[in-house]
Amino acid sequence: MARRPRVVDPESDLNLAPMMNLVIILIPMLLLSVVFLEVGVINITAPTLSVGAPSEPKDEPEEQPLNLTVAISANGFQIAATGVVLPARAGCPTQGPTICLDDQNVDVSAKFEEARRIMSAGSEGGGEDVLKQGLAAYSFRELYNQLSRIKKEYPKETIITLSADADVPYAVLVRVMDVARFQLEKDSYDTASDFWSATAKTEGNAYSELFSDPVLSILQ
Repeated sequence: MARRPRVVDPESDLNLAPMMNLVIILIPMLLLSVVFLEVGVINITAPTLSVGAPSEPKDEPEEQPLNLTVAISANGFQIAATGVVLPARAGCPTQGPTICLDDQNVDVSAKFEEARRIMSAGSEGGGEDVLKQGLAAYSFRELYNQLSRIKKEYPKETIITLSADADVPYAVLVRVMDVARFQLEKDSYDTASDFWSATAKTEGNAYSELFSDPVLSILQ
């Protein structure tokens, strides 16, 4: 005897219960597998080019603008303010940068090149250690001391223009932005250990700013 064909009601609803059960099981599993990362962000301003007709000359301001600039090279930091390049500090070569390396026997360019080569080759470890050796040669303590002295003369200024040679790693630029961002407990430090262990000065519930608005400049 032939079986009668099964008739399916086209208006019957789909049974979504199995699918909903699966979704309910997957949601907690996905939430447990999420990894939360803390990302530090430094607000910077990119260089801009103004194109157009020359503007009419303006009256000279009463106070000369600071125009604080720090140029980073393999030899140290060159600092300029109010249109004048600051002279080399005591102990640095006369024709060198404003703040030379703490250890002038270190070939920083060679360190950075070696670190870049190791990292590009995909070797585990080694590259970051060599990069840290290059970073350690810079006098970030003296850079802070100099910026702190400038801040006393221009307490309302917060903008600092930064530039770097092509062979200087981004890590050096970020370290400079960190040093220039906040005022510390003291205006100057004599030793690197005291400087790196110092904490930021606070005003109420906020940190005291040094030059917290970095502007990146492109070297021509």
